[in-house]
Amino acid sequence: MRVDVFDFDLPRELIALEPVVPRDASRLLHVTGDGLRDRNITDLPDLIRPGDLLVTN
Repeated sequence: MRVDVFDFDLPRELIALEPVVPRDASRLLHVTGDGLRDRNITDLPDLIRPGDLLVTN
């Protein structure tokens, strides 16, 4: 595997150093067969279905 394909520029102002306040304003990346969508963490309960895989970091 070539790890250099994972290199990318990330502006310092986009690196989260502290949790967002309020916490329920956290962003969520929703990945489906149709593509990617920006969501809010409060949408999570409505998005999870039986058999889904939830990956956290």
